[in-house]
Amino acid sequence: MGLIVWLWQGAVLAAGVIGGGILLARCAAGFFGLSVPALLHALRLDPKIAAGPVTLALTDICTLLFYFSLAAWLL
Repeated sequence: MGLIVWLWQGAVLAAGVIGGGILLARCAAGFFGLSVPALLHALRLDPKIAAGPVTLALTDICTLLFYFSLAAWLL
């Protein structure tokens, strides 16, 4: 998406924010998707019930923080 913004609009900084935000969000989703169920299993809780909502909430919070932080820093 960042490449499309860069080629279509010519906005390098906006493309960096969008591409960087998506990259960081995907990394956070992978990290939380692996660590939250493992943590719940280690705590002897049922990871099938709580892992989905907890992982989604943490990933959404981090995604918003990544986008807004990158935008404030680069733009």
